Amino acid sequence: MYNKTIYLTSDVHLGAISQETQSSFIAWLEWAASRGDQIIINGDLFDFWFEFRNGIPPGYHKALSSLRTVVQNGVPVTLIGGNHDWWGGKYLREEIGITFSQTPLLLELAGYRSFIAHGDGLGDSAIAYNFLKHLVRSKLLINLFSTLPSKLGASIAGKVSQTKQKRSVISQQAIHRSEGLKSWAKEQFSKEPSWDLIFLGHTHIPCIEQLDRGRFYINTGDWLHHQSFAVLKVGEKPGLYSWKQDQKVPMFIATDPKIN
Repeated sequence: MYNKTIYLTSDVHLGAISQETQSSFIAWLEWAASRGDQIIINGDLFDFWFEFRNGIPPGYHKALSSLRTVVQNGVPVTLIGGNHDWWGGKYLREEIGITFSQTPLLLELAGYRSFIAHGDGLGDSAIAYNFLKHLVRSKLLINLFSTLPSKLGASIAGKVSQTKQKRSVISQQAIHRSEGLKSWAKEQFSKEPSWDLIFLGHTHIPCIEQLDRGRFYINTGDWLHHQSFAVLKVGEKPGLYSWKQDQKVPMFIATDPKIN
């Protein structure tokens, strides 16, 4: 339970973003840690993460070092596995010190009962995707993939991932997915009267909407296009912001929207 200031973000996609954007994310991480009591990353921190038997994917040293420093300085960091980094585990927990979850979380945050999930596999259009997700998360495939050299495994994953192609434009598919997750959240509020907030990611489109009086759906967007994040403070309504590294201050996106 955390009752002070919480920072939440998602879909950073380290390894697929530019070095400039990675530096911007690390600067935000340090900035948020200096002001917040907890940081939650709701999936796809990495464009690919897998803990191979002979090591971890290359190229993440700076970000991992910054995460370790944040935790060592007393600010808890929670990562929820997304469709690109669900395979995290012992290294992230023991070497970096973050809390890593492969399942959605229901937490009390700043006085809000908050459901947090990455968002992949949710909604009516995800039937085919969920079959594929079940396959790639099977013990058999994980055990086989873990035997590969880490560089080879990362190279294969890099060819499968299409994140770099998405850096230039937000697709119609992403927009459709965004609306689908918003509809899913509205349905969940009707089923779960004790929930105050639903946080999702995955769509790469930031969104904050009050779907019921005092109850908000928030999608924290991404770092490919928006460098966006949410803030929760006790006694305040949630807000959505965009980080601008050159200004070193967040830019307001939205809060307290009208009820639809």
